[in-house]
Amino acid sequence: MLAGQISNQDEDEVEDELAALEAEVNGGAKVQQPLPSVPNTQLPERREGLETPEREEPPAQAERREAMLA
Repeated sequence: MLAGQISNQDEDEVEDELAALEAEVNGGAKVQQPLPSVPNTQLPERREGLETPEREEPPAQAERREAMLA
């Protein structure tokens, strides 16, 4: 594309992109986005022997599972 004919608008866009890349490489015009805020509370300690409660299955699902095992 660059070796063939390009319009003035295309050439301007290429030059703008090159300038932006050069600025990025040379450390100029860095755009930094603010970092998201993070919670600053501590998580509760996990106690040994405590397990996550199991969810109960709906009766229809439990019956299907038993039928599949039989």
